[in-house]
Amino acid sequence: MSFNFAYLSGGKLYLKLGRATVQAIASEFGQAAQQRGFELQRRNGWKQKNLSPSFMPNGSSRNVQQQESRVETSATILPVAVQGVCPTGADRLLYTLEAGDIGGIFTLERFGPIEHHQKTKEKRLFHSADLKFDRLDFHPDYQLIACATIGKDGTANIATMPVNAVQLEQVTEGDSIDLAPKWIPGFRKAIVFQSAGISRDSTGQIVEQRHSTIEQLDLDRQEVITLASDPKYDLLSPQMAADGTLYYIRRPYRPLRQPMPLSQLLKEAILSPARLLRAIGEWLNLFTRSHTGKSLLPLPQLHRSKIQQMFLGRLVDVGTQITRNRRFGDADSPALVPRSWELIEQYPHREPKTIGRGVLAFDVGASGQLIYSNGSAVYGVLPGGVAQRLVVDRPIDQVAILDRDNHLN
Repeated sequence: MSFNFAYLSGGKLYLKLGRATVQAIASEFGQAAQQRGFELQRRNGWKQKNLSPSFMPNGSSRNVQQQESRVETSATILPVAVQGVCPTGADRLLYTLEAGDIGGIFTLERFGPIEHHQKTKEKRLFHSADLKFDRLDFHPDYQLIACATIGKDGTANIATMPVNAVQLEQVTEGDSIDLAPKWIPGFRKAIVFQSAGISRDSTGQIVEQRHSTIEQLDLDRQEVITLASDPKYDLLSPQMAADGTLYYIRRPYRPLRQPMPLSQLLKEAILSPARLLRAIGEWLNLFTRSHTGKSLLPLPQLHRSKIQQMFLGRLVDVGTQITRNRRFGDADSPALVPRSWELIEQYPHREPKTIGRGVLAFDVGASGQLIYSNGSAVYGVLPGGVAQRLVVDRPIDQVAILDRDNHLN
């Protein structure tokens, strides 16, 4: 079984083309932005230190070199991350990129197996300091990009843009988080996406987010209808096949502000006096160490800290999930998310069917092929076949089939 696909891991873009080795793709724009940020930090570092060779005492040359070395060592690398990827053809794909405060949409052309020594070409289609971009999808018939734009106020909306023009048009609005747009197969301009309403306090801060639903937007009719909703679940990353079958990730809904259970309230009440005494003891210990150099209390034992990562807008204790999920599937690539994160297949007018557990990302091809990730690996399934592991990496939070007839036919 051979698949051509891209995946994102740790904000980096990787290609897996057939049986060739995995190929890492570096953004020229991202590297240039990092270099500019590094140079800016060096200049600001000198200004902050008020160093000038003409006003320094003897040995200043060595002092300058030492200070320059310290500035370079302490410089913070500008964060650059790919947030979304999708194909537009056999040797061309689109992706969204964040470079510090800048968000942009880019194309990558002429990619291929490493052994073919093809030189890739990156082209910037759109960038903004006011918006960031999340996932995106491409409609080959209309040559339109659909993407999610992230505003500075925390809202997210769906926008479209012609692939050959710098013209971004918002097609959803309101105080909501609309993400993961996917074109519906066919010749009409219609998109499925996930949507969650939000509420704010008097200062404008987001205090609650409702459960995510699956919406369909018909651009020709200017009509939005809800395809799937369940108050007990978040329904995420929807895709629709040509026959109307809906695929999505379903996970238990969890409000931002959860009431504390009675058992937890009783526990907090019992532990409060002990925590107060511990705080007083730690203060006395710190005071004694600062004046005598000796400690009143034995040195604390180091405990392994929790490994937490943000997946699909939720913080996940990855260490705990790895331990729990090793007994399911491949022991060396356990799911990074709970098994309650299910991949759902829903035929028209039928009940939802679970076809995978512990799923973080997936993609469905026009011929019925399916790839999915549990965060630690990518698996491929042909129609009527069984899952086969294709790549092991961590964390894999998005996958995209790169075949020419990927989504629409």
